[in-house]
Amino acid sequence: PTIAVWLATIAHVRHAHTDYEKLLAEGYDRDSARFFVIDETNAVLTRWRATRLLEEDDEDE
Repeated sequence: PTIAVWLATIAHVRHAHTDYEKLLAEGYDRDSARFFVIDETNAVLTRWRATRLLEEDDEDE
């Protein structure tokens, strides 16, 4: 259950609070788009006082 909540949170932040969708629309592949929004994603998580942040080598998150 904990992993499911984490993955859902990351997906929500990525799609609703970053430029991820815009990057995909511009032709970036998923991994590249995720790389470019990791700092934005972590900034949102920090504002939300998350106890975990994304790292560049996190896969499928």
